Formats: sequence, structure tokens, C-alpha cells
Amino acid sequence: MAMKSVNSALRGATRGLAACCVVLLSACAGNNTKPESPAVAEAGVLQPDSSQPQLMATEGYLPQQKKDAQGKWLSYDAIKNPYLANKSQVNKGSVLLFIEAQKAWRDEDYTTVEQKLNVIVNNDKALSGPWVMRARLSLQREQYEKAEEQLLKALALNSENVNAYPLLAQVQRLQGKFFHAQNTLARALTLWPDFPEAHYNLALLYDAYLNKEVAAQQHLEAYLFLEKEVEPAVYAWLKDIASRTGVQQSSVGKQTNPSEFLRQADVLLANE
Repeated sequence: MAMKSVNSALRGATRGLAACCVVLLSACAGNNTKPESPAVAEAGVLQPDSSQPQLMATEGYLPQQKKDAQGKWLSYDAIKNPYLANKSQVNKGSVLLFIEAQKAWRDEDYTTVEQKLNVIVNNDKALSGPWVMRARLSLQREQYEKAEEQLLKALALNSENVNAYPLLAQVQRLQGKFFHAQNTLARALTLWPDFPEAHYNLALLYDAYLNKEVAAQQHLEAYLFLEKEVEPAVYAWLKDIASRTGVQQSSVGKQTNPSEFLRQADVLLANE
């Protein structure tokens, strides 16, 4: 039942890769040349050869609203994507080539996509973004190991490129590296706690692969709290998880009982 609900929800949540492509070159110059911290390395986030790394905790990144002195809920100001705040200058020629690569992608001319990206990478070796799009191309060709290598390269150039993390987690998951995928998404949340796509993909991992249904419910509620446009299939998935966990209390946003998200799901699905 879990996998059926997940598959249904996945069909309605494909915006992540497209959004990644849109912002790929907006702030992708790699100023971060320092190595990963020992804690991150030990956790296996960027260590693809470790067979079963220790899982990083993720519950500390759930968005929660607070109350004022009178007990009224305060509004929640979601943290913005820090990657977009990067003001590094990108060579205009690289930008134009990337726009051409995007157009070729839309036209399904993947040979041209590869050619354009190769020129960008050869001309501007400091850019992280083109390696992400290279990885998307490898993923489309089901070359998962190659895609993983390319994403690790992107993060070596700029570990703050949050757009690379969900894609890296996806290719790790497709290779059966579920612990690595979880840690990759946890690392993304250390950079951007209010990253909707990271919460969504954690819910997927926890529910379908790691048998952590309560954590799946928490992160799916986080996604619903942070994402403005949500397909009904995601609410149906939440209802399915809650039916298995028996958890009605919200751990995200306004911590209410029953969960405001489950109430929304009841209303939405009743009108379907």
C-alpha cells in the first residue's frame, strides 16, 4: 500500500528537476573550496564507497510555528533558498551556452545538450551548475553511477548548491543506497531547513525504503506546509501513512490535534 501511494504522489510532484534546471546557472560559481567537515564525511553524505553509513538525524529540521505571549499562533517566515543569494559573477558566454542547452533539452536534442555542457565545463571549470545538468542527462540515460559521480563533482565545486542534493539522493536511491540518500537529503536540510523537495524525498525514503513511517509522515507534512501547490495525490499519500502510524497530532507548522494537514486532506479528498 505504501509504494502504491508513493507512486501516485510521485506522478504529481515532478517540478523539482525542472526548477533545478531553471536556477542552475543563476548562482553556481563555486566559491566553496574547503573540504567537507569530518562529521559530514563520516556520515557518508559524500562518501559513495561506504557501504552503510551512520544515518544523520533529520527531525530537527521540521518547520514549527510558535505562539505569542497571548497564545496566538505567529506567522511562519520560511527560510529562503540560500543558493539563490549567491551573487557570484558567471561568464556571459557560459550563460548563453546554458540557455541554448536548456532549449535543446526542451527539444529533446540531448546530443546538443551534451555538447553545450562540455564547452561550458571546459571553459569555466569553477561552475557547479553544469555538472548537475550533466547528471540529469546521465540519469535520463539510466547511467546512475555516472550521474552520482557528476553530482559529487558539482558538490565538490560548491557544496552549497542545494539543487544538487535531491538529484544525488535520487540516483543513490535508484542504486539501492538508501542510507546515503537519506544523509544526502539531511545535508541539504542543514543548508536550507525549509527545502520542500528535500522534505518530500525524505518522506519517500522513510515510507517506501527505510520503514520509518512516523518520520515519513512528519516530513510529508513539512512538504505540505512549505509547498504552495500540492497535488491531491500527496494528501492521499498522507492519509495512507497516517492510517498506518495512527498518528493524528501534527509535528509541523501549527502543532494541532488532529493535524491540520489531515483535516485538509479530508476536505480535499471528499471533493474529489
